[in-house]
Amino acid sequence: MEQEPAIAVRLVTTVGETTRRVDVAIAGEESVAVEDGVVTAFPTARLWPVVRELLPLLPHVQADPAGRLLPEPREPGPDFVEQCRAFVAVTTVVDESVTVRSWLATDDELWSVTPQPDGSTVVRPAAEGAVADLLVWDVTAALEALLHRFDRKAS
Repeated sequence: MEQEPAIAVRLVTTVGETTRRVDVAIAGEESVAVEDGVVTAFPTARLWPVVRELLPLLPHVQADPAGRLLPEPREPGPDFVEQCRAFVAVTTVVDESVTVRSWLATDDELWSVTPQPDGSTVVRPAAEGAVADLLVWDVTAALEALLHRFDRKAS
């Protein structure tokens, strides 16, 4: 019997000296989150509320998806490293496709961190809700890829 398709999401957060790793498997209407061997089932429709509860307790990191406009691009200030309070990375995997998104958060701002092909990294201001927006975007794209794959098999 063929295994039911699943989308894997890994959430990694660091606040201070504490790092959390949570794996989420999305399969149909039921999903599971696994942290330190503890498995928690939840309805897939509650993906964002479940992930939001796992994020650092900063309003701009936990903000709901809203498609806000991006802030004007600018470079982080000279004391940016000292101001950073949290790191968030979300990896979404379906089949061989892997998407990694990461952010740094100060007390009042969210910054996207994007690796470049030349090995450099671009750090830019991100809108409140960017974590939610991109999680929803990436999971939706993964679901569409799975549907496309199964449509091809069915025809």
